[in-house]
Amino acid sequence: MDERPAEGSPRASVVVPFRHGRAALERVVAAAAASPDVLEVIVVANGHDEDLSALSGMAGVRLVTLRDACGPAIARNRGAALAQAPILVFVDADVIPHATAIAHMLALLSGAPDLAAVFGAYDYTPGPRNFFSQYRNLAHTFVHEQARPEARTFWAGCGAIRRSAFASVGGFDERFLQPSIEDIDLGYRLAGTHRMRLDLSIRGTHLKRWTFLSSIVIDIRHRGVPWTQALFKYGALANDLNVSRQGRAAVVLAYVTLGALGLASFVPAAWGVAAIAFAGFVATQWGLLSWFARIRGRFFALRVLPAQFVHHLCNGVSFVIGAGLWTLQRRLGWRTRWTLAPDVWRPPLGPDQGSGQP
Repeated sequence: MDERPAEGSPRASVVVPFRHGRAALERVVAAAAASPDVLEVIVVANGHDEDLSALSGMAGVRLVTLRDACGPAIARNRGAALAQAPILVFVDADVIPHATAIAHMLALLSGAPDLAAVFGAYDYTPGPRNFFSQYRNLAHTFVHEQARPEARTFWAGCGAIRRSAFASVGGFDERFLQPSIEDIDLGYRLAGTHRMRLDLSIRGTHLKRWTFLSSIVIDIRHRGVPWTQALFKYGALANDLNVSRQGRAAVVLAYVTLGALGLASFVPAAWGVAAIAFAGFVATQWGLLSWFARIRGRFFALRVLPAQFVHHLCNGVSFVIGAGLWTLQRRLGWRTRWTLAPDVWRPPLGPDQGSGQP
């Protein structure tokens, strides 16, 4: 299939889903539009209540408005349906792509015809300066830096995919009605038949603000629980990204530490068990802590340790809930609003169609 753009047509279509945060969006769109490649930028605003008229004056930028809040999966699909280029570049509305990011993605896809998708990672300079924003955004960077270049999933924060590959799996699963693991789900569906690559020369600055509470909510409800179900759904329990064996060991050791501390008042020997388990937990985090110490200093790394302990406790909760929901569905047919659909996504009207039209 010839995917070369027609003369005068854009080489790539950049699709940006938007819900809140106009100031961040304008910076993201300006960065994308400044790419040296011939691009079109499609902003798909769903259920927003902000004045986006400033975008209309930007060359090559198209604003699409959806009536209702529908989440990034539907918004990205609507943008992809309107795209003119053979390459779709997905950028989140709070991720500013580096000046060379889009050009590098296009070069990688151009140089490897068998490569279906590429994506990168956050840089070392997240926007918000509070501790939890720095910690969570940078921890995401660390995870991607440790992952295998030959990827088994996809990241839509700053990634590109051939339009033909995107259409072959029906795009993003529109049953994800809010930000969740819709890009991971897309990647799992692509992995069986397409090559994907993580390239750390592709970077973006993340502007998302995190707090202790939002970290817990997102870790469990929006990512951990659906991701656990996706692991069962696609048989994707691989030693990569956030599902590494080291990460699983960290969850077990965190709970052993917590349980032993709970017993220590009644069983003095439990103090020793807690100390050994916590030492093991620290060992599983040593690479991350050393990395943080190098880029943010030792004091910052010390603050990361208890935050990681809570993070892995959340991962344990997510696994129990996610596995429980999946088992109840498979064995008893009982579902909740948080249960992942057991069937693989197939768009009702074709790859570029479905609900939530502009």
